[in-house]
Amino acid sequence: MKPIRFLREFFRYPAQVGTVAQSTRFLAKSMAEEINSSRHIIEFGPGTGPVTKEILNHLPASGTVTCFEVNSDFCKTLERIGDPRLRIINDDARNCRKYVDELKCIVSGLPLVLFEESVITEILDITAQAEHYIQLQYSTLLKKKIKRYFSDVKIKFVPLNVPPAFVYVCHH
Repeated sequence: MKPIRFLREFFRYPAQVGTVAQSTRFLAKSMAEEINSSRHIIEFGPGTGPVTKEILNHLPASGTVTCFEVNSDFCKTLERIGDPRLRIINDDARNCRKYVDELKCIVSGLPLVLFEESVITEILDITAQAEHYIQLQYSTLLKKKIKRYFSDVKIKFVPLNVPPAFVYVCHH
């Protein structure tokens, strides 16, 4: 997606898009390298797919990525990736249990700090069911809240992104 179209989506739906620019390759690599040996990834809020593409680069041929994206324009962009291991679902991440049985590894680009408290809690209740949770954020405001759900939380800073980002890497 062209930067100007992405920016337009941000101005139309700021709390949904969460940032003015797509994730850089540096951020995408920083997140994807944390999936380790996970083979079936659930991705919340993939946007236009820079992290999705990098995850697919790290997955074996038998791996899968199931993306939950509410923005239909972003879903169309994701479809252009054209990888048979990728499943795109145009629905809210909170409805993921309708589509997947197992939540081993969740990667999230959802702009949680922009959501209402009840939605944040609902998302974290879902992610807490996963063994492994990787969350992109642009601040450390949610650190205490996420630590209530996961005993092991590591935060990586990625300065080469607009804006600079934090990647929360969480395990039980």
